[in-house]
Amino acid sequence: MGYQRLEYRVADAVATIRLTRVEARNSMDMVLKRELAEVIELAAEDAGVRCVVVTGSGPAFCAGGDVSEMDLNTDPVTSRSRLRTLLQTVYLPLAEMEKPTIAAVNGHCHGSGLSLMMACDLVIAADDAVFSCAFVKVGLIPDCGALYFLPRRLPMNVAKELIFTGRRFDAVEAKELGLVNRVVPAAELMNHAGALATELAGGPTFALGLTKTLLERSPLLSERDYAEFEALAMATIFTTEDHLAARAAFAAKSTPEFKGR
Repeated sequence: MGYQRLEYRVADAVATIRLTRVEARNSMDMVLKRELAEVIELAAEDAGVRCVVVTGSGPAFCAGGDVSEMDLNTDPVTSRSRLRTLLQTVYLPLAEMEKPTIAAVNGHCHGSGLSLMMACDLVIAADDAVFSCAFVKVGLIPDCGALYFLPRRLPMNVAKELIFTGRRFDAVEAKELGLVNRVVPAAELMNHAGALATELAGGPTFALGLTKTLLERSPLLSERDYAEFEALAMATIFTTEDHLAARAAFAAKSTPEFKGR
């Protein structure tokens, strides 16, 4: 399929979404937002996709929103509608997708680009990556889910400092803070992301997806509500092809082959 602002490909059960608006550091304009919504839905619904990698081209993962399009925010009603649509078609579907997702962060990652990164489950960053929660620099509150994602990854006082100052920080600090899982040499970023994606795609991805949903919901549920949710999930998992294959492999002292079913 041809897209103006990104590339989408599927190989060996891994879908790779690569932003290609290099001339604008992959900043998000209306076209890129629409295309992201389309490919995220494609990846979520494609049974042949068992892991998703999001990355950028050139010197940036995503430098944030396209400032030149902020003139479109002419009134609160229109702006609210546009932002709600963006959250409901890009950020929330990516965060809630019942498949493992990986952000492979190359270069600049700011503002709504940081939110895009945090909507993914795991983050591998190039050693030259640079991050910021840049909204304060343009007199805005954080959007694209940043106020939801950031306090779930960081202590509240640390999240507030990054938001209030909008300061830039490097990949080493991002890992120390807990925003990034791994830091790798820039030239090896996609090799590392690809290896991890292949590993996850070869796993029991239905179980991984349901585990992801349980993890995300657990802070929002009472102990008793969570217990009911867990029991229902386990009752489902016990009947999956992957679990039955694993049991058979255990009895035969062999390695199971998971199908994500």
